[in-house]
Amino acid sequence: MENSKWLATVASIWIQCSCGASYAFRIYSAALKSSQGYDQSTLDTVSVFKYIGANIGVLSGLLYHAVTNNLSDSTLQSRFGSGLSFVYLAGAIQCFAGYFLMWLSVTGVIDRPHVLFMCLFMFMVAHTQTLFNTANVGITVRNFPDYGGTTVSIMKVLR
Repeated sequence: MENSKWLATVASIWIQCSCGASYAFRIYSAALKSSQGYDQSTLDTVSVFKYIGANIGVLSGLLYHAVTNNLSDSTLQSRFGSGLSFVYLAGAIQCFAGYFLMWLSVTGVIDRPHVLFMCLFMFMVAHTQTLFNTANVGITVRNFPDYGGTTVSIMKVLR
């Protein structure tokens, strides 16, 4: 049992290190700006939604609470195990959907969306960080209750 706690912690650290995708905005912002015909002010508006999405964790907290505390439903338990798999899956789907919609608009597969929709796509992408972060912090605090402050600090530094 002790090994599984450490394995979960290492997996959480790797997830934290790899889910900071909003930091990559600088890499693709030029393509976004040129393909959508944005000026710098409009690109900055889209970028603001990256910060909003990455810092509004209420929905991820509610989802985490729902799946980890309401596992009496055997259907949910049989499909998603501990419930954390569901939180990670929700984050992965949301991240894919946001980036996929942005990619479709940049490559011209879909018509150029209104700026508000691009802001929504960016919000979706950045909000996935809160889903992963909430699950990772929750699992490490649960596995090491005597060192809650330390585990939260480690997870937050890696974000």
